[in-house]
Amino acid sequence: MSKKNDPILEYYTQQSTITEPGKYAQLLDDLPRDISSLVKTVQGLIVSLPWEDIYDLDTPRERRDEIYLRTVPQMLRRVLELDPSPLIVKRPPQKRKVSLCRDFAILFISILRHQGIPARLRVGFAGYYPGEIPKYWDHRIAEYWNERSNQWVLVDTMADDLQLQRYKFQIEQLNIDSNSPFLLAGDVWQKCRTGKAHPEDFGDGPDDLGMAPIRYALLHDFDALNKNELVGFDAWHNLISKPESEVTEDERKLLDKIAEITTHVDSRFDDLQTLYQATPYGQAVQSQLSSLQLL
Repeated sequence: MSKKNDPILEYYTQQSTITEPGKYAQLLDDLPRDISSLVKTVQGLIVSLPWEDIYDLDTPRERRDEIYLRTVPQMLRRVLELDPSPLIVKRPPQKRKVSLCRDFAILFISILRHQGIPARLRVGFAGYYPGEIPKYWDHRIAEYWNERSNQWVLVDTMADDLQLQRYKFQIEQLNIDSNSPFLLAGDVWQKCRTGKAHPEDFGDGPDDLGMAPIRYALLHDFDALNKNELVGFDAWHNLISKPESEVTEDERKLLDKIAEITTHVDSRFDDLQTLYQATPYGQAVQSQLSSLQLL
């Protein structure tokens, strides 16, 4: 598959409304072009709020809202407010933008697309974080097209050396493959629907387990593959936010279809886009995004 003659690769090379760097584009020109160095560059600009203790941080309340910054220009504006150095310069943790996993992936994806490399956000569940409940945590990572190996490669851009050393994650963060304890949301949905996995093993926290957060992650992966890379808190249609007991059988069949498409996105790419445009859920997300001030 070559980007020149493949509409899927071309689609994921183009920036989205969320990842378009806008007036900051020229700042991305001189960034590294190898994946390892680029990941470290991103890690030097933003810091993970959930892991602030390992960076000896006690984030002030007024800075915690930085996790809600939706677009790459908004993120880069804050990065430069904290430290106006060139983006290649690694900031001390207290001078990095406060972020969640989605931000690491989004910034990385924006830079890759700027460099002409196809990249997309993926949403799933990681089983390599400390803690017994849940066994697998909601997690957002990046996927880029490796032209040399002719395949998509998943990268956990948030997992830096300090996290790897402290928690001894059993992963190769630059290649989250089928041997890694990470499952895409569609795969988790299908496994739980067919009894091959237990829903209570998956969640977004000890008090948010089961099919509801799996549904949430599945729909956000559906969004991301349609290049609407939402903030983790965005819930703009009742299909994503309603209690599990209120989900109808027709809605579960729709979610089954979404899971099938998102787990085979490249072979079902036309279906991915057609279904997103046709569903009230996809329409609601697009309408909400178009109404927001995203600059």
